[in-house]
Amino acid sequence: MTTPTPQDIMLAAAAVLALATFCQVVAPYLRIPSLILLLPAGFLLGLVAPQMSMDAILGPAFPVAVDLMVALILFQGGLELGNIRLHGQDRSVVRRLIWIGAPITWLAGSVVAHYLLGLSWSLALLLGAILIVSGPTVVTPILDFARPQRRIRGILLWEGTMLDPIGGIFAVVVFQVVQVSDSNGPVDALLALLQSFAVAIVVGAIGVALCALGAKLTQGNLILGTSALLGTVLVSAAFANYLADGSGLLTALLIGIAAHPVSKRMHASLDPILPFFNTIASFGIGVLFVSIAALVPSPLVASIALPAIGMALILILLVRPFVATICTGWTDLTVKERGFIAWMDPRGIVAAATASSVGASLVAAKVPGAEELLPAAFIIIAVTVTVYGLTAVPVAKALGVRDTEPATSP
Repeated sequence: MTTPTPQDIMLAAAAVLALATFCQVVAPYLRIPSLILLLPAGFLLGLVAPQMSMDAILGPAFPVAVDLMVALILFQGGLELGNIRLHGQDRSVVRRLIWIGAPITWLAGSVVAHYLLGLSWSLALLLGAILIVSGPTVVTPILDFARPQRRIRGILLWEGTMLDPIGGIFAVVVFQVVQVSDSNGPVDALLALLQSFAVAIVVGAIGVALCALGAKLTQGNLILGTSALLGTVLVSAAFANYLADGSGLLTALLIGIAAHPVSKRMHASLDPILPFFNTIASFGIGVLFVSIAALVPSPLVASIALPAIGMALILILLVRPFVATICTGWTDLTVKERGFIAWMDPRGIVAAATASSVGASLVAAKVPGAEELLPAAFIIIAVTVTVYGLTAVPVAKALGVRDTEPATSP
């Protein structure tokens, strides 16, 4: 493959940026979430002009750029969570969805992937781990579009945003187990999981301290304060990833969640800078979905389309309602509120990015069936985004849980 010229890079960047912007501008006129347009747009770009795919242009720098952009999106998600207070039993519901619901989803998805897609058990367990990830990249745009009541929105945002980094780290750990064949593999993977959480907590705490120091040094200067916050998040996420693969996402999220309480103690407000990070997150979501969708090999999509669609429908119609029933039972949530929670579990960009990264590594290692990971994940992401995106509004209306006030988030 020839080395891309600066003109090639500029043309590829222009194509991705143009598609991402076009889809996000046009979607409101079509009364659909932009995600429904972004995925097929990226796939068509990869089909028509594979030489313009970002991995071909940026090479090893592409996954780094993806990680840093996702870190910013999760930081913005953490900022939003900082303004959402869970009351009463809602905290318990979120904890159950994360620590009980996610393992159930992983095991169920793994079984379906093995028997329906024909993947080996190791690859099926890996795909199941990848698909527990939801996240603000898909949950927030769909909820902004559907406008469910505040309580439901808070539960779903906390679940999705927390699952993004936790699921990403877990998928990396499962990937490490798949990679090794010696008996110490699972033990090493467990240690890697604990290390990732420890690194995220420690580096996140340092990042919060640096944010506070930056706010003090900039003394209310909005531009410098925003720059200091942006730089701190990126540096912290990058350094955490350097220490432990995958921990940068959780680091960024923790900084975002802690930013509001810290700013209040310093008698400062983050409200003036929120539009900037909201814009960065919205723009980043568009670019990432187009870029990663363009990586999917089209011949493999056609060959596994039907079983992958079947797996997506099983996750939507059987697994998620079962998880929601278990995790929201014996609470003061109404049947209608529980029903909407049971009908909302889209997969997002972290799942796609993880599938792309680990899939490429396993293909390079000549693991049989590894080439099907990314296409399968892409199809399942596309189906969940399309189904939930198109049905969120009518389901919310039918259940009577749609908020009459416009969404406050962008």
